[in-house]
Amino acid sequence: MDFDFDAFDEAQMRSKASMKWSTSPVANTPAQALESASGHWIAEMDYGTAPVVKRAIEQAVEQEFFGYLPPHLARRTAEALEFFERERFGFSLDPTCVSLASSVLDGFCAMLQGLLKPGSTVIVPTPAYMPFLTLPQLHGHRVHQVPGQIVRGRWQLDFEALEAAAHSGDLLVLCNPWNPTGRVLEREELERVGEIAQRHDLLVFADEIHAGLVPQPRRHVPYLSVDPSFADHAVMAVAASKAFNVAGLHCAQMIVGRGKLAGRWEQARQYLHPAAPLGAIAAIAAYREGGEWLDAVNAYVDENLTVVDEFLAGRAMSWARPEGTYMGFIDASALGSECPAQDFVRAGILVNDGKACGAGFEQFVRFNVATGRSVLRRSLERFPQPRA
Repeated sequence: MDFDFDAFDEAQMRSKASMKWSTSPVANTPAQALESASGHWIAEMDYGTAPVVKRAIEQAVEQEFFGYLPPHLARRTAEALEFFERERFGFSLDPTCVSLASSVLDGFCAMLQGLLKPGSTVIVPTPAYMPFLTLPQLHGHRVHQVPGQIVRGRWQLDFEALEAAAHSGDLLVLCNPWNPTGRVLEREELERVGEIAQRHDLLVFADEIHAGLVPQPRRHVPYLSVDPSFADHAVMAVAASKAFNVAGLHCAQMIVGRGKLAGRWEQARQYLHPAAPLGAIAAIAAYREGGEWLDAVNAYVDENLTVVDEFLAGRAMSWARPEGTYMGFIDASALGSECPAQDFVRAGILVNDGKACGAGFEQFVRFNVATGRSVLRRSLERFPQPRA
């Protein structure tokens, strides 16, 4: 089946008035600037969703399926996730080890509330997805940032710094694929994370919400698939929301194996908010039947990454090309600006300010490439230029 992702142009996206296209993440953006700006910030795609997902939602709406989530639907969601993880990543999980929640961040908050003592230390590799830096503090915990770095063209975790932080840490956030860098961690790297966690009795929150967004030939490795003993310390969080563009339907899945953590998680899961029935219906259709559409999305986004990569080659701004997700982290320090994100907004391009992703990344911007090719090329043409 052919999917026409080129059909999504600026006029069509602007008419939808989605958050991505109608709101700026940069404070004090003039309203008139939004009228012609292109959306490249919040983590959603401009491609709608898979036709099988759309049909499932339409059928549920026709049946007025608007009540609370019934147990049988939660069970079917867990079984569909087991199918998806096994077929796509070779990971066999027990569906009875799956808890549904409203979002991946909901699962993170359940760990912060239910598994940590007050005043605990949460280790966050940076650059990071912004709420990982703010939510721990709202729950009375400290955040220890561990900056990564680009080595031979790839973002790398600083394992020596992670080891040092683990001596006084309680929970490590592991985002893989890594938002905002787009890095896809390899099995050997995940083994090192697990070894550190085991040596220091460290909990791990494995955020794998972008797992489906890894183009061939790379392959995502689920954290809990690396070593059975990792079930003793990890909660793995997944959702169809990013890969199938249904974040607003609120249905995520927390996976906790049959390890030592299982009993503690039974108490912590009381902090989870219920998933939405329409989100569960969408997830089932996505996991069971959405693979062909997802493969097409990955191929198209990968081509978009090539377009950006070729555009940046030889220019003042740069990035380490993402290996997964549709987000990239652009080094805009050559602009000579205190806030490069503001320069982008003035140029009509809505991006995230790198400062929100961690200390030391003030000169970066987070850029979303999941749009139509014509939109992407027009935005690249409007990129701000270094000041004379």
